[in-house]
Amino acid sequence: MSGSIGVMLIVVGGFMQGTYFLGLKWTKPWRWENIWLIYALVALVILPFVLAILTVPQFGTAFSLAPSGALAKVFLYGVGWGVGSVLSGLGVDRVGLAMGVSVLIGITAALGSLIPLVAETPELVWKAKGLMVILSVIVLLAGVALVAVAGRKRDASSLATGESGQKGSFKAGLLICIFSGIFSCMLNLAFSFSKPVAQAAALAGAKPENAQYFVWMIALGGGFIANLLYTCFLLRRNRSWGNFVMPKSGLLALLGFGMGLLWYAGVIFYGRGAGIMGELGTVAGWPVFMATMIVFSTIWGFVMGEWKGSSSEAKWYMLAGLIILIVASGISAVANQM
Repeated sequence: MSGSIGVMLIVVGGFMQGTYFLGLKWTKPWRWENIWLIYALVALVILPFVLAILTVPQFGTAFSLAPSGALAKVFLYGVGWGVGSVLSGLGVDRVGLAMGVSVLIGITAALGSLIPLVAETPELVWKAKGLMVILSVIVLLAGVALVAVAGRKRDASSLATGESGQKGSFKAGLLICIFSGIFSCMLNLAFSFSKPVAQAAALAGAKPENAQYFVWMIALGGGFIANLLYTCFLLRRNRSWGNFVMPKSGLLALLGFGMGLLWYAGVIFYGRGAGIMGELGTVAGWPVFMATMIVFSTIWGFVMGEWKGSSSEAKWYMLAGLIILIVASGISAVANQM
C-alpha cells in the first residue's frame, strides 16, 4: 500500500512539473529571460530556503554536522542540473512543449534511474530487480527515439502548411533538449546521493520525512547559479532589464511566481513519494515522475495548438512514443515491487 501511495504522490508531482512550462506561452511583452529569472528565484531560492528554515529547527547546526564532501557533491550536482534547466527552457522554446519535454525528460529518466542503480546497489544489477530497471531504461530510449521522429515529421508537415509553432532550427532545438536531458538527471543524483546531508538535517532536529527540504535547498541553490548567470547575460545583451517596469509587469511577475511554485511543489511531491517507495525509490520512482510529465506536457501541447497542421503520421509516432515511455515507467514501478 505504501508503494502505491508513493507512486500516486509522484504522479501528482509529475503533473505539476508537466504543467509549469505553460507560463512560457504568455510572456509578452517580456522576453524569455525576464520570466525565467522570476521563476528561478522563486523555485530555486526563495521557496527551498523558506521550507528548509521552517522544517530544520537548528538550521546552522545542520551545515556543521554535514560532511563537507557530501555538501559539495549535492551542490555540484545541483549546478549541473541548473545547466540542464537553462537548456530545457531554450530547447522547449524551439521545438515546442510536447516534443521538447518528451525528449529531454526521456533521457533524464533513463540516466537518472540507471546511474543510482549502478552506483548505489551494484549487487542488484544482474539480478531480476536490476535487470527490470535496465529493461525500463532501454524501453525509455526507444520511446524517446519515436518521439524525436514524431517531432521531425511534425516539423516537416507544419512547414508545408505554414503553421509551424517552433522558434528556430529543429535540429538545434533537439540537440539542446538532448544535452538538457543529460544534465537534468543530476537533480536525481543529488537526491540519490544525499544521505549524509539528510542525516545531518535529522540530527539538527528535522523530522526524517522533512530532511529532504534541506537537501533540496542545497541542490537547487547550486542550480540557481547557472540560471542566474545565463539570464543576467541575456538581460544585458538584449537590454531587457527595463522590461521589469513595463505595463503588465506585476501580472507577469505573478505568472513567474506561479511557475516557480508549481515546479517546486512537483519536486516536493516527488521527494516524498520516492521516500515512501523505499530502497529503490529514486531508481524506480524517477521514470514514473518523468513519464507523468511527458503525458501532461503532451496534452497541454495539443491543447495549445502545437500540433496544428501536422500530419497524422507524426501524431501516430508521437502517440506510439508516449505509450512506450509509459510502459517503460510501468516496468520500473514493477521492479520496485520485486
